[in-house]
Amino acid sequence: MTGRPSQFTSILVLGAVLAGCATERPPILLSKKGAVELRVMQSRAFDTDNRNKVFRGIIATFQDLGYSVMKVEPSAGTVTADKLARLKMTATVYPRSKDRMIVRSNAIVRLGPNSQGHQVDEPKFYQQRFFEPLSKAIFLQALQIEDADTSAVEKASEKIKNTEERLRKEAEERRKKVKEENKKAAENENEDNNP
Repeated sequence: MTGRPSQFTSILVLGAVLAGCATERPPILLSKKGAVELRVMQSRAFDTDNRNKVFRGIIATFQDLGYSVMKVEPSAGTVTADKLARLKMTATVYPRSKDRMIVRSNAIVRLGPNSQGHQVDEPKFYQQRFFEPLSKAIFLQALQIEDADTSAVEKASEKIKNTEERLRKEAEERRKKVKEENKKAAENENEDNNP
C-alpha cells in the first residue's frame, strides 16, 4: 500500500479539486408571505382567448422595461428576463377559461454579484413595474390590429382616393389651360402673319 495512492484517495482528491472549481450560487431567500398571498400579488387575469397575443405582450413589456430576454418557451407559455444581472423575472401565461388568460410573474432581486437572491414580495412592484405596462402593451397591440384592419386602412384608402382625384383634376385643368394658351398664341401668330 505504500508508494501508490489508493483509488479512494484519488477520487477524494479529484472531488475536492472539482468542488473548488465549481462556483456556488448563493441561495434564494423566499418570501415569508403565504402561498395564496403571493399568488394574488403575482397574478393577473386578462379577458382574451388569444394566448399568443398575451405571450407577445409579455416579451414586448420586458423589452420596453429594459430587460434582456434570456429564455422563451412558447409551448410552456414562459418568458424569463434579466435586468442588469440583478433582477430576474419569469412570467407565465396560461388559460383560466376559454376566454380568459392568467399571467403569473415572479421576481428575484440580488443586491450584489455574490449576494443572496431575494424573492420580491411587494405588491406595488408587480402592479406598477410589470402588470400596468403589460396591460398597456396588450391594449396597444389590440388597437394596432383593429386600426390596421378597419378604420385606419379605410381612412388611408379614402385619403389616397381623394388625393388621386384632386391631382387628376389639377392635371386636366393644366392641360386645358396649356391647350388654350397654345391656341391663343397660334391665333396671335396668324394675325401677325396676315395683316
